[in-house]
Amino acid sequence: MFEGGLTMIRQTKKLFLGLFSLLAVFVIAGCGQNQASDQNANNAQQAQAQQEQKDSNNIAGEWESVFELESIQTAFSPFDMNSYTFKKFIEAFKDFKMKLSVDGTNATLSYQYDSKKFAKAYYEISKDKKKMTEDAFVSRYINGQTEFVQNFKKYKASMDTSTGTYSYEATGTIDEKAKTVTFDEGLMILDSFPLTTAGKDHRFDPATYNYEVKDGILTIYADMKTKDNLPVHFELTFKRVPSAEKK
Repeated sequence: MFEGGLTMIRQTKKLFLGLFSLLAVFVIAGCGQNQASDQNANNAQQAQAQQEQKDSNNIAGEWESVFELESIQTAFSPFDMNSYTFKKFIEAFKDFKMKLSVDGTNATLSYQYDSKKFAKAYYEISKDKKKMTEDAFVSRYINGQTEFVQNFKKYKASMDTSTGTYSYEATGTIDEKAKTVTFDEGLMILDSFPLTTAGKDHRFDPATYNYEVKDGILTIYADMKTKDNLPVHFELTFKRVPSAEKK
C-alpha cells in the first residue's frame, strides 16, 4: 500500500511537471508572438514614416499657393515703382491665389482673379484719372485683357467681361532629375507682371524655373537678369493639398 502511494505521488509529479512544461511552452510562444507582433508594428510604422517623408518631398500631387504677397513682390521687382504705386498694387493682390497640379511630368498652374481690383488700383496712379471716370477706366482695362489673352497659343486664358474675372491656366513639363519645370509660354500675372525678364517680343517664350520640395512646401524659383544686367529673383511658394481636401 505504501508503494502504491509512492507510485501515485510520482505520477502526480510527472503530470504536474508535464503541465508546467506545456504551460511554459505556451508562455514562451506567446512572448515570441508578441515580440514578433511588436516588431512587425514597428516595421510598419517605420515604413509608413519613410513613405510619408518620400511623399512630402515628391512634387507629384495637388498644391495651393502660400505667401502670395511675397511672390507678387518678386513679380514687381523688375519695375521701378515708387512706394505709393507699390502699396496700391500690393493691396489689389491681397486675395490672390494660385493652384498647381502635377501628374507625372505634366504640370498645370492656374488662378482666377478679380481683375477689377487691380484696374482700380491702376486707376489711382494713372494719368488718365484726370480725364476719365474709374468705371470707364476699369471697363477699358477689362477690354484690353480680353484682347491680350488671345496671344496665348498653348494656355487657357480668358476674361469674363461681365464680372472682370481673369482665368489663367499654364502648362509645363517637370524634369525631376534636374529639379526644373519648364512652362510652355512662361508665367504671367495678368498682362502686367511676367515672371521673366525677357523682352516683350519673347514674353510668350518657354521659361524654365527651378523647384525644391521640403517638408511639404514647394518652391518654384528663378534667378534672372534684366537688360541692364541687374539680378532679379522670382519665387512662388505652395503647400501640399491634403487628400481629403482635393476636389
